[in-house]
Amino acid sequence: MRIKRVEADTVAEALRELRRELGEHALILHTRQLPPRGVTGWFRSARVEVLGAVDEPELLRAPAARSDAGASAFARMQQEAAARLQGATSAGVGAEPARAPASREAQRQAVAERLARFRAVTPTLPLGTTPAPAGRRDGAVRDAGGRPTGGDTATPAPGPPVEAGLGGVRFAGDARDPGVRPARRVAFVGPTGAGKTTTLAKLAARAQLDEGRRVGLVTIDTYRIGAVPQLAAYAEILRVPLEVAHTAEELARALGRLADREVVFIDTIGRSPLGGGVDALVPFLAVASADEVHLVLAATTRPADSIRAAASFARLAPNRLVITKLDETEDHSAVVEVARATGLPLAWFGVGQEVPDDLEPATAERLGGLLAGGGR
Repeated sequence: MRIKRVEADTVAEALRELRRELGEHALILHTRQLPPRGVTGWFRSARVEVLGAVDEPELLRAPAARSDAGASAFARMQQEAAARLQGATSAGVGAEPARAPASREAQRQAVAERLARFRAVTPTLPLGTTPAPAGRRDGAVRDAGGRPTGGDTATPAPGPPVEAGLGGVRFAGDARDPGVRPARRVAFVGPTGAGKTTTLAKLAARAQLDEGRRVGLVTIDTYRIGAVPQLAAYAEILRVPLEVAHTAEELARALGRLADREVVFIDTIGRSPLGGGVDALVPFLAVASADEVHLVLAATTRPADSIRAAASFARLAPNRLVITKLDETEDHSAVVEVARATGLPLAWFGVGQEVPDDLEPATAERLGGLLAGGGR
């Protein structure tokens, strides 16, 4: 392995230098900010140091090396993506668009392969997600809508008595007007750990792969450990630009840089509904001017706590409800209770961690099946 250390004023400059020296396949091992040096250092900004490496051909040919280095290689890819984001933010440019695949199917296949590599190393990464229960997906077959079919995982058709018990529950799909243009900005809000980032990644993949829309991503979650690298990994997999914003003003500039995108998905900081933390998001949502604001709540949370959280996040004017982690509980009655209490239309059900498969449109039929014990 050939290793090189580069110092530059910005991460973007350092990455360009590394790629000139090591080629496009260089891996980023480490980045850090260097303190100013000497007396003159007081009058200049700090520099950055980036450590990069490239595998020698003989190492690439060793199967054992490839197997043992799988997780670390992906971790380095995450570091590279995060470093590229830092450079993009400081330089005021977006992520470089990749060359478009020859067809939609080729693009889907390429993304599927990258997602497979992502899932292979996900347990070793600090992504802040909860793995699906063991065995849930083993042998499962899904229909075109992503629902499990066949075997014990099949969803039986709910009978009229079950659906009749859904009075007062609204569904976003019921009010969808074909004549209205698709949303251009979609924001995700909710408590910590609800699954906002994973839901965003699933919808971004659907928008790009199924609808053929040009997608952009923005995150303002710069506090949670691993939050930016997590979304950076998804952006890298989908080959879409990602912007990071620390303030409402930076968010406005980031959205301006993504003006050519047909849809922009905005990830926000998870906030506790207690203590007034939600107020800090108000300026960001005002700038975002999102067509859709999805309130993301977990099915594993007590209904009373979810309803309290929804009341707190109401100041952000959510207009969609997403229920995640339905695969992690056997009791789905809380979905009905929360939907009725909030009055928000159900938009999506999260049924696992896999992107983009484990996200289903919320329908009365699907909810009825869940309530009837029709699997996850």
